Amino acid sequence: MSDYRIEKVRRPVEVTLTNGQRLDGDLFVQTSTRFRAGPEEPIDLLNDDEPFLPLVLTTGAAYLVHKAQIAVVGTQLPEGDDAVDRALVGMKVELTLVDGSAHVGSIFPEVRANRQRLIDALNDLSLPFVALFTADQLQLVNRRQIAYVRPVN
Repeated sequence: MSDYRIEKVRRPVEVTLTNGQRLDGDLFVQTSTRFRAGPEEPIDLLNDDEPFLPLVLTTGAAYLVHKAQIAVVGTQLPEGDDAVDRALVGMKVELTLVDGSAHVGSIFPEVRANRQRLIDALNDLSLPFVALFTADQLQLVNRRQIAYVRPVN
């Protein structure tokens, strides 16, 4: 690191905007985070207070994307499984967005003893983007774009 450059880590993502347009490229995240060991992840960037995020497309074009216009960000599944360490139980769900697209996977909400139902977990969400773990990808779904949710067996 120099006085003029802050080291960043590239994370490949597939961004789907609320209008259906798809942007493939890289987000740039910090090499470390305050709340856990390791580099910042795309979900950290999406759920921070800044309204725009930088995205460099595979063509090399740089965009500043308004987070409110993002429906879903697809990225690599994280390495390791901290759900076991944190005693989180997954809930398999189908999220249907306002555009009609359906996304099936598992969410891992931190449930409390007196609030264990899916509706409680959804109503307790406060961050703008929800992490949905699919078989091959982590999908970060804009909470405001969810039309309805149903449990899946």
